[in-house]
Amino acid sequence: MKTKHLCCAMALIGSLAIVEISAQQRIEACNGRSYGLGDTLTIGLPAPSGYLFIRSIDEQGNVKPVYERDITGLKVVITSIPEYNKKLYESMGIYEQSDRFRLVMVEGGGKRFCISLDEALSRGNVMSDCKISSVEGAVDLTPSILYVYALKLYQTPVDEKIVDEYISLCVPEEFEKVSADPFALEDMRKSYQIKLKQELDRVDFSRVFRLKCLSELQQYDMEKECFPLSGFSCVDVKTKQDNELSKLNYCLWEECAFHFVNASRFMSLPVDRARAKGFYSMRKYAGTPSYDKPVATLYVYVRMKEQPVKLPEKKIMVFSKGTNFDFSWSTLDKVYGKKALDMDIIKVDGYNDLYPYVAGEVVYNYLGSITW
Repeated sequence: MKTKHLCCAMALIGSLAIVEISAQQRIEACNGRSYGLGDTLTIGLPAPSGYLFIRSIDEQGNVKPVYERDITGLKVVITSIPEYNKKLYESMGIYEQSDRFRLVMVEGGGKRFCISLDEALSRGNVMSDCKISSVEGAVDLTPSILYVYALKLYQTPVDEKIVDEYISLCVPEEFEKVSADPFALEDMRKSYQIKLKQELDRVDFSRVFRLKCLSELQQYDMEKECFPLSGFSCVDVKTKQDNELSKLNYCLWEECAFHFVNASRFMSLPVDRARAKGFYSMRKYAGTPSYDKPVATLYVYVRMKEQPVKLPEKKIMVFSKGTNFDFSWSTLDKVYGKKALDMDIIKVDGYNDLYPYVAGEVVYNYLGSITW
């Protein structure tokens, strides 16, 4: 039925000329916010099939599809809130008449658009509560940075094996190709040995790093005005986890393991009631089923602790790297003891990303922050 409606809407596009007559000054949206003339909206991400809830308006006032894919982040200003017009509303895929005003006319970047506001907000075509997550001086954490800090913390001597591991973390594909050529490998080792020494000299344990994590949002706590979090699942970590490390709440990322020492203080995301109500309204408006648990995108800012970690002397099975399946017995401390780092979380910014598994920076549907 929705497909039929969209096809009908597309048939109307191009045959309808728009005359902008603002019926009122403000419009109530599904995210709980009120938007009025002169307010700024930020264009969000298109769906795989495009911007279904945004239409462009040409110079003659005709409604047409938005073919551009590069308008994410475009700032547009509301110029009018048109009264109900059957042809206009049907051209935007709205076939039921209601007392609510649902469309806004906007301008920005030399373009004019008509936006079905509720649908656009609940599907991410328009950003709600846009906020860029940042901490001054913070950089995104990588496996190579972790490795350098572990080498510095445990004063590990740099030999050829250490240099090779560092190269494999920095440029894994290039290192694999060069490994078959001893002369090219020798040149690469010399270059990265110099780079590694420079990075070791620049190590600063007061520096702030950022990780992008996901966490399932639990039911909103009306009394405490917060969303309890289920934990921190680091988006960029693809390494197979060691069960014994996981039991100690350490996350293995390539060569090194890390642990959020004060994670328990960051398990409740403060969100004011109005924003939380808008969060539930948007999910309801988008038709999200109750079994589809909401997932928050978290930007977690950390500092590494300048304290060596002592892991248990628990026996574990260690498989050799390569194509064979040889293994030997060792202990957690011997295998990971000089590659384990503890971290303190200093800040968490939370977002209700409508598409939590899409790569890229999340700056919309900001929920709240935790600082310590």
